[in-house]
Amino acid sequence: MPPLTVSISVQRGQSRPDPGCRNTRHDTLSRAALDLRFNNCDLYFALHGEAEVIPPVSYKHSPLDLIRARSSVRRFDGRILSPSVRRELERTFQALPRGPLGNRCRFQLVDTNHGEDDRGALGDSVERVGAYGTIRGARTYLAGAAPAADYSLEDFGYLFELILLKATDLNLGSCWLGGIFSRDRFARAIALRPGELLPAVSPIGVPTVRRGMVDRMIRWGAGSARRKAWEELFYDADRDRPLSREEAAPLATALEMLRLAPSASNRQPWRCIRDRQSVHLYLLRTPGYRALTREDLQRVDIGIAMAHFDLAMSTAGREGRWHFSGTLPVCGIPDAWQKARYLVSWSETGQSSDL
Repeated sequence: MPPLTVSISVQRGQSRPDPGCRNTRHDTLSRAALDLRFNNCDLYFALHGEAEVIPPVSYKHSPLDLIRARSSVRRFDGRILSPSVRRELERTFQALPRGPLGNRCRFQLVDTNHGEDDRGALGDSVERVGAYGTIRGARTYLAGAAPAADYSLEDFGYLFELILLKATDLNLGSCWLGGIFSRDRFARAIALRPGELLPAVSPIGVPTVRRGMVDRMIRWGAGSARRKAWEELFYDADRDRPLSREEAAPLATALEMLRLAPSASNRQPWRCIRDRQSVHLYLLRTPGYRALTREDLQRVDIGIAMAHFDLAMSTAGREGRWHFSGTLPVCGIPDAWQKARYLVSWSETGQSSDL
């Protein structure tokens, strides 16, 4: 099968909504804490009004199959990555520009010690650099840094997930680690700079028991039951009721891929309102969870969900853009959504075949 190339189009330059303005179409949702913050990423949008196309990420398998097949791997066979695989991963993340919300992140593969001439290694204990003993046999990790800026964590999650899906495409295992890992060791290994955050890392390697694509899709089928139901996550502004998969066409597949996104402690903090051919994305925080982690991992989760949605839409040949909307639909959202915070919207810009 020839590689499938997925390119993601992101449009900049939307006008900035006035955070103090109560829009005439926005009544109920204004109580949902529309805390719109536009600092340095807004400046980037103003200076780059043209559409930007993220360079292609080439996958041998369908991105939808990769999303379904990927699962967290915590046991590895102890081998370092082959030079060719390492180069392919490095080419992938070195080609990525800014994330869809305007922030540039950097990524690096780092190893545990495996020789006297090792440079920039994490240390001589394979087991202790990960989640304090829960990761076994990993010799290589993917680490990344994001600027301490508005929406940088969403951009980090978006780009990091694209790289992990590339690792899945290469039959490698991975596991998001955001809460508990040897942060100081990783900060030294990637030479973390002032003004940078280290939101998450992931082991990258060959699982102790290599599973094929079919096996992993079976595992996905079992794990998908732990995801929240459609009616809990998605709302239909047009019908003013929870959105079912049957009513979601032509966005059904993309929303399903978003629903399957991994999240910290499987909290699934995203909520979406479908408004015609637009999707408004919200963050509904888990009470008390922010105090448990150094970085705001639920914002990273939002970026992962955005990546899944974009991959599905791009795979179907549908063009769209992420933007900040000053006009949001009035609808009777569930009581459980009252504390949701609006983040960003996706709108279709072209016509194509249905998903």
